[in-house]
Amino acid sequence: MDMIVSVLGRSTRATEVDPLTGAVTAEPRDRGPHPCDLAALEQALRLSERWDVRVVAVAIGPPEADATLREALAAGAAEVLRVEPVSGAGSTGSTGSTGAIGATGTGSAGSADPSGMVDGGQESAAALAEALRRCYGVPDLLLCGDAPADDATGSFAAFLAAELNAEQALGVVHIEPDGADALRVQRRLDGGRREVLRVRRPAVVSVEAAGVRLRRAGLRAVLAGRQAHVPTMTATAVTTASTATGVRPPRVLGAQPYRPRPRTLPGPHGTAHLRVLELTGALVERTPPTVVGPLAPEAAVEELLGYLHRHGCLGEDGTP
Repeated sequence: MDMIVSVLGRSTRATEVDPLTGAVTAEPRDRGPHPCDLAALEQALRLSERWDVRVVAVAIGPPEADATLREALAAGAAEVLRVEPVSGAGSTGSTGSTGAIGATGTGSAGSADPSGMVDGGQESAAALAEALRRCYGVPDLLLCGDAPADDATGSFAAFLAAELNAEQALGVVHIEPDGADALRVQRRLDGGRREVLRVRRPAVVSVEAAGVRLRRAGLRAVLAGRQAHVPTMTATAVTTASTATGVRPPRVLGAQPYRPRPRTLPGPHGTAHLRVLELTGALVERTPPTVVGPLAPEAAVEELLGYLHRHGCLGEDGTP
């Protein structure tokens, strides 16, 4: 293994929704790397120290993404690369899954399309995979963020693994080397459980921001990174894996909150009179509410213990 690629991006940290029209707006200046992208970069730097390999930080987006790549250089990345998005695949500069490029823009710099937020970023993954092949070939290991705020589907990494024909491990919370060419990773499962996987190269791993923060760069590295030149290449319109197999990609018609389907319940039985009695509980034996008191503390305790005895909550010896 001679190279680890870390995918960085620019996520919208805050958005506003118009209560009348439902339009989603985002402040262009309120953009930056998502914590899960920075966690992926930190994991790549740690692995590079163990394996003595170089880290290449890449991003797909407008020139504003250069600031994020310069931060990666200051933190310890050996090389950076920014890929200009193709027309119609996030050319507005908004981010899709992993903060790469996604169709989350509507054409203006401060707006976001809700339907683009659920777009899986398949075109973005195909463009990034083609750019990596042209510059570096198929990387041995590619780390990216799991699900930034712009697109919580987390499907970008899966699309990227399909384009590179690589193994995938999504939603990873812990990474450690397993030999010279493999990783042992942990994925979070429901119920507080973990799944342990052994991932061999080439592989795409998406990382959660689970207590991992990017290291703080020194002043000399920060100043040098601000003056560094960021290589740029233009992404070409490539054919996605689904298009190559003759399968048309899905088209998002709209986005709305999830509403579960109604549950199927058994129908009522018996006459109307019996159903009313069952609903009201008129024939069920119960103790009517009784007001006792005010009583002294000793009398109140005796009354409470007597009630528990009558209903079988206490035994003859007074124990539950």
